Amino acid sequence: MFIEQDVSCITWQQQVSCLRDMFNKQPQETWLLFCQDSYLFSLYFFALIAANKRIVLPPSGQPLQLEQCMEHADIFLGELSESEEISQLTFPYFDKSSLKAVLAGKVTSSLNTEPLTLNPECKIVFFTSGSSGQAKAINKTFEQLIIEVEQLEKTFAQHLDSNESCSSLVMATVSHQHIYGLLFKLLWPLWSGRDLYLRSFAYPEHLVQKIKQLQNRDICLISSPAYYHRLLSDNVLTEVNTQLRVLFSSGGPLNAEAAVSLKSSLKVTPIEVFGSTETGGIAWRQRDSIDDDGWQVFSEIQCLAENETQRLSILSPYVDRGHWYQTDDRVELIDKQRFKLLGRADRIVKIEEKRCSLDELGARLAEHVWIEHAYVLVDEQVGKRRCLAAVAELSVEGKLAFAADKKFHFDRQLKAHLKQYFEAIVVPRKFRYLEQMPYNSQGKLNKKTLESLFD
Repeated sequence: MFIEQDVSCITWQQQVSCLRDMFNKQPQETWLLFCQDSYLFSLYFFALIAANKRIVLPPSGQPLQLEQCMEHADIFLGELSESEEISQLTFPYFDKSSLKAVLAGKVTSSLNTEPLTLNPECKIVFFTSGSSGQAKAINKTFEQLIIEVEQLEKTFAQHLDSNESCSSLVMATVSHQHIYGLLFKLLWPLWSGRDLYLRSFAYPEHLVQKIKQLQNRDICLISSPAYYHRLLSDNVLTEVNTQLRVLFSSGGPLNAEAAVSLKSSLKVTPIEVFGSTETGGIAWRQRDSIDDDGWQVFSEIQCLAENETQRLSILSPYVDRGHWYQTDDRVELIDKQRFKLLGRADRIVKIEEKRCSLDELGARLAEHVWIEHAYVLVDEQVGKRRCLAAVAELSVEGKLAFAADKKFHFDRQLKAHLKQYFEAIVVPRKFRYLEQMPYNSQGKLNKKTLESLFD
């Protein structure tokens, strides 16, 4: 049941079937799909699959973003995220006026007598966030997504169904345009027959207000690390903690202290899922303590780590059943199905022949009482010496100390902290401080914004 729309699965299937018939009549094979409304997106998405079309999912509805993604598509279906009129687009788009009757729920059984069948080989194109450059196209099949959905049900069903009288209602703060939101927010609850509430909540206060209106329902929340960090500062979900059955977090690292604090305040420990657009979910964990940093590999996935580089490779049905896929993540294997993350392989750099991990530098910096979050990058400017730079979000203690001292002295104390662990040559020479790190809606750091701080 789609709770917000008060629509049954039968009515939804009728609408999808009608849209499938309309899309079947269109000659275009590859469709660029962007729709902020998750219910409308679900109709378009499944109708296109049923019509054997190829689907391209852009990260956003910005006109320039869509224009870039149209290199992979024949026609655009959906809406813009800005105020521009869709009629002003310079590329082909589908006129949705012909769909008004279907979208208004005015469907009849005579229009969709053929059963709804979904092509497992249907191609779906995702894009990486593009925060550090041009977005990269990632190809998946519908079958690969469903295999992962089956794994999610096998692994986590008991967390959602602990209440014998009623399964948890799925709610989310993330977008269905990205693989995490598509899998957890939409495909999994639809495939498993669970109730879902598809509106996204940008602000915790709005989420709490809606949960209060859904009395006697347990909630499964699909969200991002950035949102959970915000929840801790606002502390509003404690009002509805008795309804929160399970919290999922993915898209970036959830601070260890945040995970433990959420367990303390909400009486439920977030389930963190580790993976990427390319790989899908690789592993998961629920922290029992700050020091609990091991990841449990999903049962359908095999993993190994190279002896020299410690780079993680996986054998996964979400990628390619027959070939090992090498990731850019470094791990320490605990056993065949568990590992500890050591950071990104592409975040290992050399500064004047000294090898260092930017992730390790950032982690050590974040251990200081003044620092909430930190990110270290390479500052390379023409005609200037290559060095490291750090961007940090200050803690409450850090803000007080920064206000009471000169930046030069503040920087120097942080450098002294890092020199306890690293040679002076790899300690960041430049520091910038922010009220809040620039995360996007998927919990990814906007690296372009961080780099621009040193221009």
